[in-house]
Amino acid sequence: MRAATLALSGVSLADVRMDASLGADGRPQLQLDAARVSIPAMGWRDVALSLHGEPQRAGGSAWRFVGHVETRRAPGGALAGADVDILYDPGGGTLEVDVKQGKSNLHALLPLDQTSHVQMTVAALPLAWLRGVLDAAWPGGRLNGGSVDGTVALDLAPEGTRVSGRVDLAGVDLDSKAGNIAAQKLAGSGSFLIENGPVSTNLMFDGTLSGGQMLTGPVYAQLPAHPVNLHVSATLGVAGISIDSLDFDDRDALRLSGGLGFDRKGNLDRLDLKRFAARFPAAYTRYGTTLVQNLTGLAKLGISGSVSGSLDMGPGGFKAFDLAANDVSIDSRGAGIAVASLDGKVDWRAKTSRPATTLGWDALALYRIAFGPAKLALEDRNGTLVLERPVTTGVLGGSFLLNQFAWRPDAGKSQRLSASFAVTDVDMPELCKAFGWPAFGGKLGGAVPELSYHGDDLVFGGGLSLNIFGGSVSVTNLSMRHPFGTAPELAADIDLQQLDLAQITGVFDFGQITGRMDGGIHGLELVGWKPTAFSAHLAANGGGRISQHAIKSLTEVGGGGIAGGLQGMALRLFKTFGYSRIGLSCVLAQGVCTMGGISPDPDPRDDGYTIVEGSGLPRITVIGHQRAVDWVTLVNRLKSATEGNGPVIK
Repeated sequence: MRAATLALSGVSLADVRMDASLGADGRPQLQLDAARVSIPAMGWRDVALSLHGEPQRAGGSAWRFVGHVETRRAPGGALAGADVDILYDPGGGTLEVDVKQGKSNLHALLPLDQTSHVQMTVAALPLAWLRGVLDAAWPGGRLNGGSVDGTVALDLAPEGTRVSGRVDLAGVDLDSKAGNIAAQKLAGSGSFLIENGPVSTNLMFDGTLSGGQMLTGPVYAQLPAHPVNLHVSATLGVAGISIDSLDFDDRDALRLSGGLGFDRKGNLDRLDLKRFAARFPAAYTRYGTTLVQNLTGLAKLGISGSVSGSLDMGPGGFKAFDLAANDVSIDSRGAGIAVASLDGKVDWRAKTSRPATTLGWDALALYRIAFGPAKLALEDRNGTLVLERPVTTGVLGGSFLLNQFAWRPDAGKSQRLSASFAVTDVDMPELCKAFGWPAFGGKLGGAVPELSYHGDDLVFGGGLSLNIFGGSVSVTNLSMRHPFGTAPELAADIDLQQLDLAQITGVFDFGQITGRMDGGIHGLELVGWKPTAFSAHLAANGGGRISQHAIKSLTEVGGGGIAGGLQGMALRLFKTFGYSRIGLSCVLAQGVCTMGGISPDPDPRDDGYTIVEGSGLPRITVIGHQRAVDWVTLVNRLKSATEGNGPVIK
C-alpha cells in the first residue's frame, strides 16, 4: 500500500509505503517506510523513518505492535535505532507507545479522541533529542548535551505547542550562537512550561539547580553542589530574551528577585533587581568574578562582608540603586584598591532627589597610599550624588581634604564624576616607603581644584606640589586612563626647582654633589607604571663640588669617559672637584633614550656631549659619547651607579 501523504494532528508523513506479509514462522509482519516525516513541535523536518515488526492481537479489539524503528536526520539522533512497543486499544480509547534506545526509555500515552495530547514518561532521555524543540523556541541557542528524566505533557495545536511537566536534568550543556549565554554540566529538578507560539515562546521553570556552570551575559556562575532555588519566567522572540520574573536563592551566597533582558545579539540590555542580598566571599567566587572584572577591570578580589539592596539598569546604564554595605572589606591584591570595614548606604535615582545617606570605612588604600577612617554624607540631588559637606581624613602622616564630590551614575561616557581635594603635610618618607623608593625627607602638599572622570579617563586639574630636598617639585597636567584596569596609563608634567643636590645625593648612593638643580620631566607617560615616553632635562648651572664617586656615576650613565689623560690622574689624586655646570637630558621614545648634556654644549665640536663642565683646578670634564641608549640599559646603569657599583678608574 502506498500513500503520497498522511496527516495526523501535528504530524505529517510523505511518500509512505506499507507492506504486510507473513514471516518465516508464519506470523504476520508489518513494514512501514516514510521518506519524510515532519513533527514541527519536535523540530522534525523531513525525517526518514522505517518501522518494521509484528502486529499481535492484544485481547478484545486491541492490537499490539512489537518491532524496531530507525530514523535518519532526526534532531539529536532520536530513534536512530530503537525498539518500539505500540498498543492500540480502541476499546479503551488509548494508544500507548514504549520506546527503548540504549539506556533511554520513553513511554507515551495518547487518547484516541484527542491525538493532539501526549502524556510521556521519560528516563535518561538525551536532551539532544529535544534539539528541534529548542531551535523552534530559541533559534539562537544550541543544545549540546545532557539528559532528562520525568513526566512531560505535550499538546499540539495549529497555533502553537505547549509542553509542560516535571523533570530531573543532568549534565545540561547548551550555549548561544553569540557565545554569551551558556550552561555546562548543569543539574536541576523542577516543573516547567514551554508555550511555543507563532511569534514568541514563553518559558517557565520552578525548581532547583545544583552544580555546573552558567554564563548569562557578563555574569559567570559556578553553582554550588547544594541545590539553589530558581523560579524563572521568560519570553523568547526575535527581539531577544526577556526574563520578566526571576527569583534565585543560593542560601549562603546570593538571593535576588527581579528581571533582566537580552537583545537580539544576546547582550544584556536590562537588569532590574527589586531586591538582592550578597554574602561574601561566596557571592563573589560563585557569581561575581567575571562581572566585577568586566565592570572595573579588577580580578581576583579578596572580599568579605555583605551587600544588599536593589539595582535597576537599562541600555544606557544605571537608572537607580539602593545599596547597603555591612562590614565589607575588599583587597584587590596589588591592583591598587583596598578598603576595610565599609559600612553604610548609598541611595540614588535618576532625575530625582533622595534623602542623604552615609557611607564610611575604617581604612582605605589607593595605589599603596593608605587613608584613615572617614564617613561620607551623600545626597542624591536631582540625579547627581553629591557630598553634603567636606571630609578630612589622615594620609601618610598628613591630611586629605575632600572638598567636593559629585557623581552622575547615568552619565555614560560623558563626565560622570567630578571632585576637588587637597593634601597637606604628607610625610615623604612614608610615601617613599609605600612605593618602595629610597627614603628621603620632605613634605607633600597641593590641591586639585577639579578632578573629572570622562569615559575611562581620570583628569586632574590644578596640580600637586612637593617641598622636598630643600626645593620644590610641581606636578601638573596629571591624568590617568583605565585607573582600575590591569595596565593603568598615567600622563603628567613634572617641574623641579632649586633642589639641593647635596640632599639628593645623600639619599641615593650616587656620589656627593653640591649645588642646586632645576629641570623637568615633560610629556611623561607611564603604562602599567613603566615609562614609555618623556622628555627630561636636569641642570645645575650655579656650580658646586662633585665627588670622585659622582663623576664615575655620571660617566657610567652617559656611557662616556673623562676628557683627557690628566683627568684620570687627577681622579686618583683628588676626591672632590669644582664644577661650573652639570647637565643631563633624555628623550624617551619607543624604548630608546636620546641623551644630551649641558645646553648649549660648551664644546659642540666634540662628537659627544658635555655632562660636567669643570671649574678651577684640578679641572675635570665628563663627556657622554652614547647619544642613543636602550631604556633598559640606562635603567641598569642608574641602578648600578646608585648601588655603588660604578666603574673603577685606575
